[in-house]
Amino acid sequence: MMSLSVARALFALIFFATVLPGFGSVRITEFLASNLRGLTDEEGNHEDWIEIYNDGIATVSLDGWYLTDNASNLTKWRFPNTNIGPGQFIVVFASDKNRRTPGTPLHTNFKLSDNGEYLALVQPDATTIATQFAPSYPAQATDVSYGFPALQTK
Repeated sequence: MMSLSVARALFALIFFATVLPGFGSVRITEFLASNLRGLTDEEGNHEDWIEIYNDGIATVSLDGWYLTDNASNLTKWRFPNTNIGPGQFIVVFASDKNRRTPGTPLHTNFKLSDNGEYLALVQPDATTIATQFAPSYPAQATDVSYGFPALQTK
């Protein structure tokens, strides 16, 4: 028989995982579409970037997830076999360099427009959208990132 404290903890876990928006999900939390003086990639270039956050309680494999800037092509850039731990962030450069080697800096096969455009993170089924800026994010200021605050699970 399950103890009352274990039952309460299990209920709380199920409640938070199903009721709170964003709990237990991987999503885009921030991006920068006009990077002139900020974060640099491994070559020292100021590339635009997209930040992905895992606000869940377990490590998630991003293998087969997608990033896209085209609502008609949800599978534009596929993540390699890359894990993101609970409460962890990954930065993907939106550089048009198309680099997908696990353990090295990741680069999409598209760049972000500072005039605004569609942006989405898509789950491995290639149809479920984890996060999207639709129909487009607004025009962006140089060196000012845009996004959502991360949900704190602690």
